[in-house]
Parts: sequence; structure tokens; C-alpha cells
Amino acid sequence: MDEGACPVLIMCGGRGRRLGPTTDNLPKPLVKFGNQTVLGHKINCYMAQGFRDFVFCIGYRGDMIRAEVEKNHRAARMQFSDEGVDAGILKRLYSARNLFDQQVIMTYGDTYTDIDLNLLCQAHKDSANEATIVVGPIQNPFGLVEFDSRRKVTSFREKPVLNYYIGYAVINRSAFDLIPAQLIDLPDGEGLVMFYKILMAMDKLGTYLHTGLQVTFNTQQELARAQQQLSHFYTSREDT
Repeated sequence: MDEGACPVLIMCGGRGRRLGPTTDNLPKPLVKFGNQTVLGHKINCYMAQGFRDFVFCIGYRGDMIRAEVEKNHRAARMQFSDEGVDAGILKRLYSARNLFDQQVIMTYGDTYTDIDLNLLCQAHKDSANEATIVVGPIQNPFGLVEFDSRRKVTSFREKPVLNYYIGYAVINRSAFDLIPAQLIDLPDGEGLVMFYKILMAMDKLGTYLHTGLQVTFNTQQELARAQQQLSHFYTSREDT
């Protein structure tokens, strides 16, 4: 990898309200998984792959994020972008666009995967896309039915395998020139979805399939399951 050519941008600004009291005074990326925060797991994973340049899009309790990474990851090169607590994902991304050159790897701060970032970057660079989003397979537990205006069934798929966006992407800096101004301040993820739809309409949005580990959490129940998943993942690696 050409070190520094493709920094990692980690979205760390959200409030994480669905976790209840857990995030009353703690930003979601600093939730502990074992003796390490989820953000710490992410940074260590990426640095082990040769990545040293990081952009942190902070907001809620951003001072805690900054203190955590500066204390525990001194070998990393860090930049910070702070658009406040209420900024949506697209606003945070757009405001950080001057902190990288050609492309950036964007990843959510509350998601951990074992994805190979070098392969992801190369796949994007080999394409003509302005952005490449990472998708993972998930089996729907139900039979999905489609029907027409006469209520006649037109499709019946029993527990189909679907692909969903897992919160990783490689985005060209030039892609941000294509964003209409009225989209930038849309709340939460609305602006990002509209941005991706614009690139899709231009035939400039690609996908990268990741079938390995993918851990994320939004509620207390999901957090308990995610902590178990990650613990099992590391235990399995130590046993091999």
C-alpha cells in the first residue's frame, strides 16, 4: 500500500441515544468490548494492515474521543473534524473533505469487521466509480411476497439472501463536488443516502462484497450480542 494515499475516516460524532444510559456520558465508539473500546479495536486492526493516517469526524463528547486516541494510538497520524452534535453523516463527511487528497476509506465508529482494507482500496481504484460501498449478505428469515394492483402474486422468495450496506465505503474527493448544497445539512443518514443515489444514477457507485465478520450495535440487546461475537472471533483466532 502507498502509505498515506488512502486515509481512514472514522465517523465518531453520533449521540447513540438507542443505547440509553450507556451513552449518557460516553460516546458510542468508546463502548468497551472486553478490555478495549470498539474504536480501539478498529484502529488496531487498520494499523496492523499498514494504515497510519486517520481522520476522526467527532461531535458528541468529541473531547473524549480525541483524548482516547491520542493517548492509546500515538503511532497513528491523526486529524479531527468537528461539526457538532447535530450534524448528519453527509455534513460530517463533506466538512472533512479537505483533510484527504484523492480517496478516503469511510467507516462507522460503531462497526467492526475483519475486512481487508488494502483489497477494498485496490478494487475501488481499479474501477471507474466515484464511490464503492461495502455490502454483506444477510438471509431474510421470512418469505418475501410481491403482488400487483390486482393483488395477484408476482414473486415469492422463500428466505432470500439479501445484500445490505455495512457502513464502509471508499469515496473519491471529487465525488463531493457532485453534492447539491441542499443535501449537505440533511439529518442523520438521509443526506448520505441521497448522495449515494445521485452517484447510482450517474453509474458511478460500485459495491464490494464482504462475507466475513461484521459486528455493529444500536440497542442494549445488540450490544450484548456484538460483544459476544467479537469475543468469540478473537478467541477463535487465538486457537488457530
